[in-house]
Amino acid sequence: MEEEGHHHLVLANAYIKAFLVEIPPHESTLYHRHDLPYVSLPPPPLADGPSTPVASNAGPRPAGPRVSYALGGFSHSVNNTADVTLRNIAIELLRPQGPARNRCAEVIRGQSLENCVTVRKRSSESSAFASSVETLFETDEISVGEWELAPGSTIAPADAHLSTLVGGLSGIEEVTAEGDSRLVPQAGLVWLLAGSKTTLKSGPSGGHFVAIKFKDSGLASSR
Repeated sequence: MEEEGHHHLVLANAYIKAFLVEIPPHESTLYHRHDLPYVSLPPPPLADGPSTPVASNAGPRPAGPRVSYALGGFSHSVNNTADVTLRNIAIELLRPQGPARNRCAEVIRGQSLENCVTVRKRSSESSAFASSVETLFETDEISVGEWELAPGSTIAPADAHLSTLVGGLSGIEEVTAEGDSRLVPQAGLVWLLAGSKTTLKSGPSGGHFVAIKFKDSGLASSR
């Protein structure tokens, strides 16, 4: 993917290589190969009103997960036949994944759902729920959860024991790390080490994001 001109490497470490994919209207990618499994997420909305229309995150969020998973080991090209730019985030998974299992959503087509649990967290200021999270699917290596935030909520999504990749940000106004407010990155990806104190704050209409936990990252952090 690194050699295909529409794929732009935006984040890399021992667990992932993440690419921002942008295909202008009526263009196609070169024929390219996906050797490894990968997760696809939408990028955040463009902040400054793009000069060309953008398909991703335009209008209300569609029902169902916006996350997909592919095993890799195939080659293809992608043809954008629309009149708007196609944008996507492809997160290549560098470690063996093992079998994939649906939890709360049919990310793996044709596979039944199992052990679906939704966790709701209350606001510290009131009895109202500030956020909810449900696990969409998992493999032996990752667990992928979808978060929904109430308007004006501030939450800390990092796991105390595992490193987490946050992406698919929508309606998130502020990222605060080490006490400093940061802009949401262009690709909307934030890597959180185990125990990170980073917080995300939603806007007046609420927010949404996806968190990918890496199950063997706790082994390294505990040494």
